[in-house]
Amino acid sequence: MEQKAAGVFLIFFLLGIGLGIAGGWFSGLISPPLKEQAQEKAAPRGVPQQRPPVIVEETPKEQEQRASITLYFSDGEAMYLRPEQRTLKDPSADKAAVVIGELIRGPESDDLVRTMPPNVRLRRVWIEDGVAYVDFSREFQTEHWGGSTGDTFTLFSVVNSLTELPGIEAVQFLVEGKVEEAALGHTDTTEPIRRREDLIKRE
Repeated sequence: MEQKAAGVFLIFFLLGIGLGIAGGWFSGLISPPLKEQAQEKAAPRGVPQQRPPVIVEETPKEQEQRASITLYFSDGEAMYLRPEQRTLKDPSADKAAVVIGELIRGPESDDLVRTMPPNVRLRRVWIEDGVAYVDFSREFQTEHWGGSTGDTFTLFSVVNSLTELPGIEAVQFLVEGKVEEAALGHTDTTEPIRRREDLIKRE
């Protein structure tokens, strides 16, 4: 009888302990198993966190760097050289060659007149000790319209345009690789020619 009572008491004792543990568990007094702790700690990861704004640079391919050059063409009365601006997109281009190419192409404004024969070719241009050496094809002479005024405006449209570029102070003209006494028949071209501001009208 006593053994039976002791067995019943033990059962109730163990049951009481089990209920106490369960109560402590649900009331937060006892920590849940490690697996559930890991789940609780992992839960906040699903909440989006505030991040700094992403700055997207405007680069469809790559940003185009621009450079401006100044060209000089004759006005309609052949009295002055007037400037015309051009914007370049290629920063690596040889600007001296571009200047000559644009002079040959002619002005964009209807108020200005070309100063170079349209069929002339630039054979070579290089810069040495502040002098731009410009070598033209023979058409520079054979297709030029002549006259002392035409001579002056052609030569100084080249000189004044090139001396807008840094590092160029004068221009030496060559035709088919040779220096000539008067490439266009009037002005001495045996020596480098310097800029003439008096031929420029800016307004």
